[in-house]
Order: sequence, then structure tokens, then C-alpha cells
Amino acid sequence: MSEIERLMPVSYRRLLELQQLVEAYGKGDATVMSQIIGLQEQLSGDCERLDILVRKEPAHRRHNSKYRYDQLMHESRALNTALQKYRTQFSAHERQKTEREELLGKQFTANDNSDTILALDAALSFNDKVSHSNRGMDRMLDTGAQALKQLRDQRSTLGAIKNRMAGIANTLGLSTTVMKLVERRSAHDQYLFYIGCFVTLTVMFLLLYYVL
Repeated sequence: MSEIERLMPVSYRRLLELQQLVEAYGKGDATVMSQIIGLQEQLSGDCERLDILVRKEPAHRRHNSKYRYDQLMHESRALNTALQKYRTQFSAHERQKTEREELLGKQFTANDNSDTILALDAALSFNDKVSHSNRGMDRMLDTGAQALKQLRDQRSTLGAIKNRMAGIANTLGLSTTVMKLVERRSAHDQYLFYIGCFVTLTVMFLLLYYVL
């Protein structure tokens, strides 16, 4: 068994394990972050090694190995994007939790009611802004993912159109060449017809002249 055949399944198992950990982190289990970081480092090393091995593969096996490697890289990047999204949400949640605890634990006196109300209003306004920012970031990430998907679909469509256009261009080029040859042959035939008519008329005139 070659090194690439041994390393590829190992990398996919690590990718699956990383996916499960990222899902657990997204559900609020922050204790798995150290495991996630460790798996990310291992998977990154695997990808670097696989990139070298794929380039060294024989020509008849390189296409299949390159396809599997590209799939691994694509899924790995998707997991990193999802993890970054969860980390942003988790950080915002922790910040809001800390600010809420600070507000609840603050001691107020009877003389600073107005200051208390202003502070609470400011804190509530800040929380609203943070929540709105989080929702906006989620929408941006979703929009970015959709845009990347559309770009991949468009690239496939444009490739197919390019191949069809190349075929049509070749057909048109061939048709144009044939038409030019036909036109040239028609012109030659016309010249020969006129020359033949002239020769025939000349012969007939000479025959009539000498006979009469």
C-alpha cells in the first residue's frame, strides 16, 4: 500500500471526528476546543503531505487522487468556516452574559436612581446592538457561502458553454472554408464557360466563313 492510500483514509477519519467536535462546540460544549485545535493541526499536516504525494502520483492515478484531495480540502475549509461562526456567536454570548452579571451584581443607592436608569438604558441599548451585529454577521456568512456555491455552479456552466462554443467555432470555421472553396470553384467554372463559348463561336464563324 502506498503512502497516499494509507494517509487518505486516516485524514478522512480525522475530518469526520473534527466535524463531530465542531457540532458539539456549536451546541455549547466549549470543552472540546482543545481537541478541535489538535485535530486541525493534524489535518493541516495531512493536507500538506497529501498535496506533495498527489503531485508525485503516476499519471493514470493522479486524477482520482487529486479529486479526493480536493474534496478533503473543501470539506476542511467548510468546517473551519462553521467553527469561526460558532466562535463568534459563543464570544458574543459570553460577553453578554458577563455584562448581565455585572449589571445584576452592581450595588445602587437611593440617590443615584437617575444614573442607574441611564446605565441600564445604555446597557440594554448595547446588548441590542450586539445582538443585531451577530445576526448581521450570520447573514453575511450565509450570503458568502451561497455566493461561493453560485460561483462554483457558474464556473461549471461557463466551462460547458466554452466547450460548446469551441465546437461551434470549429464547425463554423469548417463551413466557412467549404463555402470559400465552393465560391472559388464556381468562379473558375464561370470563366471556363465563357472561354468555351468564345472558342465555340470562333470555330463556327471560321467554318461558316471558309465554307461559304
